[in-house]
Amino acid sequence: MLVSLVCLVVISSIMMSSMNKTVTGNGDASSGSVWGMQNQIQLQTLVQGLIADSFGRKDQFLVPSVLSGSLDVSENTSANFWSALIAQNLANPEKLIAKGDNGWVEEANYDWQAVNPRVGQYWDPNFSTDFNEMSNVSYAHMPLYGARLKRWWRNDARGIFPIIGNRGPIDGITQTDSLTLDGDGQWRGWVCYSDGSIKWFKQTNTPIKWSRYDGENSDNLFMLEGDDNKDDAIIGVTIEMDEWGPVFQWD
Repeated sequence: MLVSLVCLVVISSIMMSSMNKTVTGNGDASSGSVWGMQNQIQLQTLVQGLIADSFGRKDQFLVPSVLSGSLDVSENTSANFWSALIAQNLANPEKLIAKGDNGWVEEANYDWQAVNPRVGQYWDPNFSTDFNEMSNVSYAHMPLYGARLKRWWRNDARGIFPIIGNRGPIDGITQTDSLTLDGDGQWRGWVCYSDGSIKWFKQTNTPIKWSRYDGENSDNLFMLEGDDNKDDAIIGVTIEMDEWGPVFQWD
């Protein structure tokens, strides 16, 4: 009976730790926590949807400016991308929220009546990724711009480039007050690749599955290191896109 009681206490403590992270955002994340497993499933589902959809788009993943036919790079913001993903039935508002997200995030009240391709409206324009107010998505994605967009935003990109994942702190610096950090000041999260595979990260500057052509063996997933350098892997939240590239926002 004593052994059984000890086992119950241990199991309960593990469960409560995971639940505490899910409910309050406190504590340290782990891939096996309740929210960690939910994030893994949601991110993999998002990427699998992009992959399936890409076969009708000449292997390219969904791009807002291509979907609308404008080819205007300024349309390729995070808000338009995630909103278009919902409009194309590749996601729903609920699945864009990370369960352990303790930032300014809430499920979108998606306006389906605003989506009308016949008048040139391919997504709900009220969908938000503005962390200064209230964002409708928790996740980050590769900036849809330039050499990266052409080379890596595809289902045939050798399956080695990170395209979607949990968002992180500004420039990948963990000693900040970012809401994406755990209680110990460290970032942890999932990152998905173009082949649908996923990997758990425990830091922002870490070796990843792909090999840079410039000889570097590691990369900071949240720092734009090389402007439009196709060797530079980055995922983030693009609040604006202009002719010089993405403008990121951090919570």
